[in-house]
Amino acid sequence: MKNIIPTLSKMWSKIVNLETTLFPLLKEELRIEELSTKEAKLIKILDFAEIEKNITVVTITNIPKDREEIARAFIAKSVYNMQTTRDLIDRLSSDRILRVLCGWRYKRDIPSESKFSRVFQELSDLKIAEKTHQMFIEKYLSDTIFHYNATDATKVPLREKPVKKEKEEKAKNRVGRPKKGEKREPIEPTILQKQKDMQSVEEMLELVSTDCGVGVKQNSKGNREVWIGGKLHISAVDGDIPIAAYYSGANVHDSSVALPLMKETSKRVNYLFDLQDAGYDADIIREFSINLNHRPIIDINPKNSKALKEKIQLIKDEKEKFKFFNLPQSSDIHHYNQRSMVERVNKYLKDDFGCNTIYYQGADKVASVLAFGILSICIHQSLKLVT
Repeated sequence: MKNIIPTLSKMWSKIVNLETTLFPLLKEELRIEELSTKEAKLIKILDFAEIEKNITVVTITNIPKDREEIARAFIAKSVYNMQTTRDLIDRLSSDRILRVLCGWRYKRDIPSESKFSRVFQELSDLKIAEKTHQMFIEKYLSDTIFHYNATDATKVPLREKPVKKEKEEKAKNRVGRPKKGEKREPIEPTILQKQKDMQSVEEMLELVSTDCGVGVKQNSKGNREVWIGGKLHISAVDGDIPIAAYYSGANVHDSSVALPLMKETSKRVNYLFDLQDAGYDADIIREFSINLNHRPIIDINPKNSKALKEKIQLIKDEKEKFKFFNLPQSSDIHHYNQRSMVERVNKYLKDDFGCNTIYYQGADKVASVLAFGILSICIHQSLKLVT
């Protein structure tokens, strides 16, 4: 508790300072009676994000303009749940308070849509939103001990053609043991098998494709879903706070990003349990979690095995019996039920923070749009811990 209390008190003192000092000053300067809920929310997120610190200008002559203002505007786009840059510019033109909060005094100061697009490409290349997200966690959450880290992936449909990959023709091996003197090509290791011996997250992510692909997934109702685009893989801790997120192509399996997510989340915060669904059912993932001093709780994937199906059915039957007799169930069941927090983060991202429909093309831009949403959710949910 010695480490947790000063961190939370630092957040609380900053919030109190904003509400007692900055808010009255802004109301006086803007000549308004009261700030709306959205405006107050945006001010707090902008103040805690401090995205300006990650924008550096290295040129001596012809210094680029509006970089900080546009970066703040893209956070506002996420907080106000706007889907396109055109919507953002129209809102800035009509909403004086929003315009001032982003850094422009007059309508004529707002850059053109083409400049917004060019600057967004720069922000995406520099990964400004990802760096700001990491900086916030290091400053305010790194000393906090969390119970759970839940991992999941959500589909990201795009208006883009999937990248076609040429299939390599492999020599068909005869069924059975090889003949005497016959040489067969060794089976290529999976992404998980390659990642388990790697030391850095960057090295692990190099194996994960970010090209637009075709994704196939079975939803909670058992129906098959097909989409073109990508996936966002998220790790979220208690309080629905996203700690790490990585973008990949839609055809990448969820488990291929499990190890880098767990490793990066472990670097940023302290937690006890890894919660994952049946898509992550692999011994490599369990061992990796244990080596990081966590306890993995992963749902069983039957994998067309009669024994595993019988085991799953037995567990279900036991649950029903325990419910019928009002007996306390296994603690693992209670722990696993907390996995819903990462699903709530997916819901916030798409329904409340402007990532329901993404019109950008290219992995870097799409990942940056999602990163601005993740940054805003992280700060918003962290403030709920205090307030």
